[in-house]
Amino acid sequence: MGGTAPGAIHVTTTKGRKDSLMRTTASVQAIPARRPASPVRLHPVRQFLRTPKGSLLAIFLALLGLGTTAVGWQAALPHMVAAVLGASLTDLVVARFEQRPFALPSSALLSGMIVGFVLGPATPWAVTAAVGSLATLSKHLLATNRWHLFNPAGFALLLSVPLLGTAQSWWGALPDLPWPFLLVLLAGGAFIVDRINKAPLVLAFLGTSFGLFTALALVNPGAVAELFRAPFLQATLFLALFMLTDPPTSPSRYRDQVAIGVLAGAVSCAGQLLGAGQSYLLLGLLAGNVALNCRRWLGERHKSRRLAGPRAGGLAVSAGR
Repeated sequence: MGGTAPGAIHVTTTKGRKDSLMRTTASVQAIPARRPASPVRLHPVRQFLRTPKGSLLAIFLALLGLGTTAVGWQAALPHMVAAVLGASLTDLVVARFEQRPFALPSSALLSGMIVGFVLGPATPWAVTAAVGSLATLSKHLLATNRWHLFNPAGFALLLSVPLLGTAQSWWGALPDLPWPFLLVLLAGGAFIVDRINKAPLVLAFLGTSFGLFTALALVNPGAVAELFRAPFLQATLFLALFMLTDPPTSPSRYRDQVAIGVLAGAVSCAGQLLGAGQSYLLLGLLAGNVALNCRRWLGERHKSRRLAGPRAGGLAVSAGR
């Protein structure tokens, strides 16, 4: 009896531990596993407004609302609708022709609004729609496999001057409103420039443009004095903040932004002095586009040569063997 008692106590203790372990395991398995929290899904409109394009559209709608109070909504709204429809419908037709799935033509919509903001509200609707359509066509026709060559709205607006005899008022930059509204233009522009990281480009352009005009004012004040007043001042700011910074047709590197901004500002100043008239800002914009295209082409050529170098060396070694 004395030899079996300790063994019995040992067996009982082991069974108790096993039963306790099984009960604990069963209770843990009974607890339902927590599902990972699903990501919050935003409404498509709210999601679009969070993008740079959505932010720019919101700013443009605010400028449209303010601008119509100065030029009259009876003239401004049909004019803007014609520009937007001309650009957007053309984009949808091109997408259909290329058999692309339907998508909101957001880029064409913004290009159409820029066209509407720059052309005078008294422009015939058919002409306004034609310029908007030309902006979209230039985006698709004047392009490489990776980028389009010119700012769509800028190219169409410049080409429309000799082709259609259009006039530019830049009413969307709010030149007809009191000067405090200039702060609205600056605030909206600063917001979008910060979103797309184009501050060096804007500052280089404005610094060069106004710097050259200021230097000329020391020699002949009367020749450039009006460029510091409405509507030229607001037009320069609008182009710098909303057109020169178009991501597909503007550089991303800071060094390139400064170089392109200086070039565009210098060409704009030269165009004004040489008698380009109302198109001097657009000339500077497209000159910057041309310089950027040359920069990109040289970069692609250098990259292809660098990749072709090791291949050529490998072929030479193989031939030697």
